[in-house]
Amino acid sequence: MSRLSFLYILMIFILTGCQSKSNLSKNVIVPNTKTEIFHSKSNGDYKVTIYTPNKTTPEGGWPIIYLLDGDSYFLTANEIITSQACERCVIQEGIIVAIDYFNQTRRDLDFLPKPENYVFEVLPNKQINLSGKYGGADAFYDFLIQELKPEIEKRYVINPNQQAIFGHSYGGLFDLYIFLTKPAIFNTYVISSPSLWFSDGYMFSVLSKYLLNHQHSLKQPVNLLISVGGAEQSLLPVDYNLPEQKRKLLLKHRQNRKMVDYSKLLFTQLKQANIHNLTISYKIYPEQSHKTAAIIALQDGIQLNFRVK
Repeated sequence: MSRLSFLYILMIFILTGCQSKSNLSKNVIVPNTKTEIFHSKSNGDYKVTIYTPNKTTPEGGWPIIYLLDGDSYFLTANEIITSQACERCVIQEGIIVAIDYFNQTRRDLDFLPKPENYVFEVLPNKQINLSGKYGGADAFYDFLIQELKPEIEKRYVINPNQQAIFGHSYGGLFDLYIFLTKPAIFNTYVISSPSLWFSDGYMFSVLSKYLLNHQHSLKQPVNLLISVGGAEQSLLPVDYNLPEQKRKLLLKHRQNRKMVDYSKLLFTQLKQANIHNLTISYKIYPEQSHKTAAIIALQDGIQLNFRVK
């Protein structure tokens, strides 16, 4: 292997494999990127990292993607876009807006809705899963739509037909929640491994109200990408190295959460509704865990939203 090849592989490893929520800006300098404090009048401070291509704005404006848990996915999204975009490529470059926190995370509060009757999750070991605060999804949506998004659109020319939001786990639940309860302001919702087990399947009651009250028509075309890792409801080969009791508890935990079953049910019910202007896709990523499935979902979302028209 040549020295140049080795350095290239090392660079890719650093960019895609060693990112962490706390070290995004400290260890890696990404060209055309800035990180800033964005103060919300009602929600407090957010860490917002923005990538903008160093190119002339294309006709129609830039495609854009908003990333929840932004520090976890910014470097990967940046690498996907910058390495896969070219004059004769399938996708074009665009803007990345990664939303996160400088200190203690507030993702439980921001991403989770507020059921009228919240049901705690009981784990296989009989302990109750206390996820901290919850119920701030509506307030976080208001920050996103009324504060952050207008500011971004003041600074840059954004293509109104190529705007995406990516969320994984609780973030995927948030994406689904705002799609079902708010106006469709994004063209693509990437719903990666949504935590549909939250409050004993609360989102299915939200879905039922949506299907009952909705006129089965959207004003503009919307893409809904629902995905899940194929191993999220079972054991991975590495899990069989665990002691038997831990292995049984882990399997029971994953089976109780029904990540694969619930995501498939979500897709089926939305698909059967035949909503005009809604394109739904559902993917099970074989042999992928809850963590690794997110990266593939992000790739799929970028390729759809940043596709050359």
